[in-house]
Amino acid sequence: MARKGMHPAMTVVLTASALMPGAASAAEVEAYGTTLARYWNQSYPDLSKNRYVPLTQFVGIDATGLGDTAWSLHLFGWGKSDLADQSSPGGKGEGDLTYGYLQYRAPKANAELKAGRFAVLGAAGQELVDGLSARADLRGGFTFAVFGGKPVIYDPEGATQAAPRDFIAGGRLAWRASRYGEIGVSFLQDGTSPDPAAQPVLEDRSRKLLGGDLRISPHASFDVSGRVIYNQKKEDPVLAASQTSRLAGQDYAMSWKITRTIQLSGNYIERNFKDYYAGTNLPALFRLIETEKYKAHSGLLSFGIGGPFQYSADYRKARREGNGDSTRAGVEIRTASEGMKLKSGLAYHRVTATDVPLTGGTVAFYSLSHSETRLWLLHDGGRYYLSLDAVGYIFDDRNNPMLNGEPKTYLGVASLGFRPTKGLMVSGDVSYGMNPLYKKEVRGLLRLDFRFGAGTKGGGK
Repeated sequence: MARKGMHPAMTVVLTASALMPGAASAAEVEAYGTTLARYWNQSYPDLSKNRYVPLTQFVGIDATGLGDTAWSLHLFGWGKSDLADQSSPGGKGEGDLTYGYLQYRAPKANAELKAGRFAVLGAAGQELVDGLSARADLRGGFTFAVFGGKPVIYDPEGATQAAPRDFIAGGRLAWRASRYGEIGVSFLQDGTSPDPAAQPVLEDRSRKLLGGDLRISPHASFDVSGRVIYNQKKEDPVLAASQTSRLAGQDYAMSWKITRTIQLSGNYIERNFKDYYAGTNLPALFRLIETEKYKAHSGLLSFGIGGPFQYSADYRKARREGNGDSTRAGVEIRTASEGMKLKSGLAYHRVTATDVPLTGGTVAFYSLSHSETRLWLLHDGGRYYLSLDAVGYIFDDRNNPMLNGEPKTYLGVASLGFRPTKGLMVSGDVSYGMNPLYKKEVRGLLRLDFRFGAGTKGGGK
């Protein structure tokens, strides 16, 4: 999905970087990227077919030592063109500048400045911004980070009726206690400038988020982390019964290495989608119109870590307001042979879900419960690799209207890769599958990964 064009301020800073005295002669430049040539043929039960051949190019450039060794420039973007049927709603050709920013790293206090298009990841949000950011370490273990600018808005394509936002700002203040842990507070706010002449929107999705995060690691074998986010923006009193802040989300995770070969981990997650995703500019991660609440907790126990055989058991239970409860539990066995450079695994999982009501159908309810089996094999010979992967799903209820009377789904994938040089990788995938939607589906992919230049990749995305 494409985004709107680059903010004018970003164009100015990127142009300025090219005009720096001595930039071209002093810079160390590294280019990297991936070329994907895909093919898939879908045959439907009614004998109709679709053939897709999209060609996608990802390219990144990192230039360090611009004018002064403290300056660097980082760019990354992609473009796609369809050589056969149209594979996405954006048309047969589209592209985007994912990020592009000028960065200055100060010699002291781990300080840095960014100007342009960059990603922000903090306790109170994950955003893509056209603007400025700064961070630094302070005395006494304190650190701070701030940013501000204009959110990079995806083209909504009619999918949302939310008000456009023309500014975004946020920051984080944290205190770190050596290697034992860290505690921080974050804020994020975005909004709109009212336009009396504009057409009214059905919902204001601007945000005012306040978050807190904590990590405790009293020992190298034990780690606990968590964060909580509240939406401080008050709702319209006509539409809302309460004017208090609302919990947008919270996450907690634990990892405990009981012995050298036994490890236990677990996490808990809770989301109020309306508040958590209210105005984020990364809608590819979710549905903009989502308003439900979601909770889930999970655990993983692993044995034999680092040995030739590794065993694991995992469990996850989730609850979604509109869909009810679901559980996923299973086991996996992995083997590794250093001499043969071979790894393999066999896994089985059982998914049990609440029955879904069906209005106006031939049945009152249908089930999404199913069994999942996976077998995989990987041989990595250094300059080349070979992998085989087979997955099967068997659904309990063949009356599920989504299955078209076919409760079994199978998929097999074979991959082969070759590294002719350190900076070049050529690989290909072939897959064949049968599922309720397609009588058969054949896919192929050719991939070229490259990296060359004198510099070293730096800077965050």
